[in-house]
Parts: sequence; C-alpha cells; structure tokens
Amino acid sequence: MNKKVKILFSEFTLMKWRNLVLTAIVCFSLIYIFAIIRTGAVADDFAAYWSVGRISIEKGFSQIYELDTLREVYSHEIKEQGYIFDLSNKTYSVPYLPVFVLPFQLLSRVELRYSYWIWNIINLSVLFAYLIFFLQHIGSRNEASTNYLYLLVLVLISSPVIKNLASGNVNVFLLICTGEFLRNAVNNKPLLSGIWLGGLLLKPPLLILIIPLFFIKRNWDVLKGFFVSSGAILLASVFLAGFTGMKALINLWIKYPSDTFSNTAPEFMINWRMIGFNLANKFNMPVGWVISVIGIILTMLAVYYLTKNISNFGSPSWVIAVLGVFSATLAITWHSLFYMAMVIIPFLIYASVYKMIPGIIIFLWGIVPPVAMFGMYIIGLFDYSITKFGIIEFEWLVVTFSGFVMNLVILYSTVKYIKIMTRSTD
Repeated sequence: MNKKVKILFSEFTLMKWRNLVLTAIVCFSLIYIFAIIRTGAVADDFAAYWSVGRISIEKGFSQIYELDTLREVYSHEIKEQGYIFDLSNKTYSVPYLPVFVLPFQLLSRVELRYSYWIWNIINLSVLFAYLIFFLQHIGSRNEASTNYLYLLVLVLISSPVIKNLASGNVNVFLLICTGEFLRNAVNNKPLLSGIWLGGLLLKPPLLILIIPLFFIKRNWDVLKGFFVSSGAILLASVFLAGFTGMKALINLWIKYPSDTFSNTAPEFMINWRMIGFNLANKFNMPVGWVISVIGIILTMLAVYYLTKNISNFGSPSWVIAVLGVFSATLAITWHSLFYMAMVIIPFLIYASVYKMIPGIIIFLWGIVPPVAMFGMYIIGLFDYSITKFGIIEFEWLVVTFSGFVMNLVILYSTVKYIKIMTRSTD
C-alpha cells in the first residue's frame, strides 16, 4: 500500500504558523543583540547621556546644554574607549530637562562600556516587570482568555523595543508613563492619569496633540494632574540648572527641529518628515515635501474625526481614540524616531486584550519591521556577493518605512473602530 508523502508544514494551523514566525524573529533578535555585544561598542545615544551625566558632576547642570563642552567630553571618552569615529562633523546633544538627566549622573560614575550594559539590564528588567504588572492589572476583568505570553513576546521582539535597548535610550520610562496614564484612565482616576502624563515632558513633541485634545474635551481633572506633575518637574529642573541652564535648554529646543544635530537623524524617523527628507535628499525628488504636507493634512483630518467622535473619559472608544491620537502624533511631529513608538505599546496591548482592534494589527506591527530587516540582510548578502548595487545601504530606510506604514495602519484601524462604534449608537 502506497503511503502518502506529507508536505513539510502542510498540517500547520494558523496558530502554529504564528508561533513559528515569532520563534524565528526571537532567534533573529537574539543574534542581532549578540552581534552588538560582540562588537563591544557603546551606542551614540547612551554615550551622549553618559557625557552629560559626567558634565553635571564636574561642572553642574547648567553646562549640560553647552555643545562645545558636551563634544569635548564625548570625544575624549569615545577615544579613551578605543573607538574610531569621525567626530569632526558630529554634534550630539541631550535636550532633556535636567531632572531627567539625574540617573545618568549616577551611571557616569561607572566606566562607559560597563555603564551602558548596566543601563540596558535595568531597562530590560524594568520593562519586563512592568509589562507583567500591566497585563495582570488590565486583564483581571476579562475572563475571556488572551495569551499574555504571546503579547509579551510580541512586544519584546518589536523593533521599537530592540532599537531602544540597542541605542541605550530612555523610552521604557515613556512606556510606563503612558501605561499608567491609560490604566488610571480606565479605572476612572483622571487626576492620577494626568499626573503620569506629565512624564512625557521627557520628550515634549509627544504632547503636541494629546494636551489640546483634553482642552477641547474639557477634561479638566486630567489637565490638573498634568500641570501638577509638569510643574514639579519644571521646578526641580530650575533648581538643578538655574535660569541660565534653562535658557540654554530652550535655545537647544529652538535649534533641534533642524538637521543640525547628528542624533536627530530625520532620515530614520517614522513621520511624514522622513518621507519628504528621503525623497528630496536621497532620491532628488523635491515633490517628496509636497507628499509630506498632504500626508500631514490627511493625518490631522483623522485626528479631527477621532476628536469629534470621542466618547466618555476612559471608555473603550476613548482608549482607541487616544491610541489614534498618539499614532498621529508619531506621524506628524518633527522628531519621531522609531523607539518613541514604545508610547503606544500599552494601548496596543489593552486594545488587543479587549479585542477593540483586530489581533492581526498588533501582530503585524510587531513582526513587519524585523522581517523587513531580515529580508534586507538576505538581499544585502546577495548584493554584496553578486550584484554589487550597495542595496544594504538602504537597510534602515526600509525598516523605518515599514514602521511608518504600520503606524499609519494603526491610525486607520482606530478611525475604522470609531466609525463602527458611532454607527452602532445611531
């Protein structure tokens, strides 16, 4: 009797395919992180943080925004560590309020390379612990099972998280702030929710739409909480840096939207500015800026629709609308690097747990950029061996663009959800 030959993976269910893809990306992410460890290099972002921490110890917080001082300390430390960079045209800056620099004052007392890994271990441990805490507390009322391990893995392998760890950036704090902002909102604690929102002063561009939204909707308790925490942060910052230091920070903020600084990297952002910049500068297509303007207008129309139809504070439609507003913020604000998308992770988790958006959305958001990166590595290897076109130079452009597209997909999904909710109540 002839036996039928089974085709490999022919009996795989969608669940098994999903797990196979996640496993492959986990392996790819571990290899990527291991490669970073093997190089022994310290990321530019963290080296700048470490440098301002050292300056705050030696010269005071008022000097951390002096670019010549920062460049001197940064350059000296990089050379001391044995790294070879062309620093002649690089201007690194840390445009954060002084109170947010305090952790790096402590970390700068440790040698740079060890400090970098201490910071990453802290970041990863805090992120993991908070995600467990968040999942336990927002899912307690939903007995309909959601695979928390699946969501946890999906978040940890997402490009914003991996990129944040690789660069030694500070976005875990932003994730916690938006997570607690959301958690207190759905528990009808607007004042406490607003207090956590004040933490986004770490990166003020994230506030350009959400704060006007609360004024429009007259969510006064949220605004009270926001101004309480913001006032405390600003007073502490003035105490640390004085008016001279704060004036230097404001001057830095004024210059920051330009392309003056090395760590702005507009070509690697996930906003409409990236589209215009790359089309104009890399592909000599000035029409790119027209596309960017049209994109910003369409994005703002989506925000208008969400704002117009937003429901009661903390309600399901409110959660989805605020997710849309943050996605729109990432798309239109002048400074929106990939890892800043960590602010929407709590909203994506919450929306997935309560099935407010299709589960495929968070799945694709998590896997598309790393799949794009892996694909670029494969294509780049082929190109390096055979075609010699230099395709690998566009690696991060492709990855960033995939993140930009997925962010717009999230925005579209929120608009679609609100539209369905609006129709159902008519």
